[in-house]
Parts: sequence; C-alpha cells; structure tokens
Amino acid sequence: MVQPDDEMLTAYAQLRADCRRAGHALGDKTHDGDRWIAATVLRLDCALVSHDGLSRNIPGLRLVTAAAP
Repeated sequence: MVQPDDEMLTAYAQLRADCRRAGHALGDKTHDGDRWIAATVLRLDCALVSHDGLSRNIPGLRLVTAAAP
C-alpha cells in the first residue's frame, strides 16, 4: 500500500494539469481513479502495465502493454 504524501499530491495535481493541457482524457474529472493510479506510478518511478487505451500517451508515464498501438 502506498500512503499519500506531499510528493504524491504534487504528482497528482501536475498530472491533471499536464493531461488537461495536452487534451488527454485523463485530465477529465471522470477519470479521478485512473489519475490516482497514474500519479502513484509516476511517484514511484515505475512502469504501468495496462491494456486500456486511456493509459496511452500519458505525459511522463512509461507504459507496458500488449495492446495494439
């Protein structure tokens, strides 16, 4: 389990701002849960394993997927 801290909150806020600026759907309020997952991955500096199209092109995120591009 990952406990939220100041760096996690900063990662979350920055991710939302970056996604909104890039026009990525992860910037929308409806994706709060997905954004927390992505922010956690960014905060821990690891890759996200996902086949969900929403996970593509998230600013700064390393994605591992078997899904077609």
